[in-house]
Amino acid sequence: MTTFSVTGHIDSRAAQHSAADIYNSTLPGLATVEINITELCNRTCSFCPRHDPEVYPNQKLFMSLDTVRALTEQLRAAEWRGDIHITGFGEPHTHPQLLEIVTELNKYDGLYIEITSNGDRLIDIDLDYTQKLYAAGLDMLTIDCYDGEEQYTERERKMQMLPGRWRLRAHYDNGNAAELIAEYGFNNRAGTMGGQGIQNQCYLPFYKTFIDWNGNMTLCCNDWHREAGNFGNINEIGISGCWNSKKMQFVRAGLALGERKGVCAKCNIKGTKFGRASFDLLTNN
Repeated sequence: MTTFSVTGHIDSRAAQHSAADIYNSTLPGLATVEINITELCNRTCSFCPRHDPEVYPNQKLFMSLDTVRALTEQLRAAEWRGDIHITGFGEPHTHPQLLEIVTELNKYDGLYIEITSNGDRLIDIDLDYTQKLYAAGLDMLTIDCYDGEEQYTERERKMQMLPGRWRLRAHYDNGNAAELIAEYGFNNRAGTMGGQGIQNQCYLPFYKTFIDWNGNMTLCCNDWHREAGNFGNINEIGISGCWNSKKMQFVRAGLALGERKGVCAKCNIKGTKFGRASFDLLTNN
């Protein structure tokens, strides 16, 4: 078990970044690949864009196993080592082939596989299934608790039975989005949740990428409405072609100068808490 704290979270992410193969010649700077395997969620939390279906609707759109296989093989071919985060904009347990996805990713041992979930199935309903995820290769399970201290305490008890690493986060939802966004340190999802953007450097597109359910590489995990468009599709030009595209390099050039344009201008994430080594590598090349 890992007790969650904001400081501990940042330290953990910084450590994972340090362990990643950011000097890989095929995928320079890259430390984390986040995959959006599903566009479904069983919850509508007040501090999430899904709080209103007109802002962000549920859709039965799932990443295919073929796309997962393609990603795994491309990372293997590049001999890249780093983190795979199964989280994105939906709830991972709604994907009917979550177990198969973890199994496919684990066929390449260079990947550290983490799932972030609301726990409604993985902890409350089906611990046996969660045990199978660990057996398939899951390295870390992060569970968000939205329903209060009683839920947190009960989940903590149940999760003691799990065989691998896990952590619980207390993100209790009292329905006051503005208050909770401030309390939990959430960003405004590139303006989707309102508020003003900031102008400063951002390291995210230098060390992390976001692969959408259909294989498109999008700007980052904060661009919920894909306002920046996509930077190629890994099924067509591969993850390296997307990561090193001229369009992505253009965006990074602006962020390196602290110039946030387009959707980035609406975003209030600080973006510089870790990842400086990737930033320096790509801006000095």
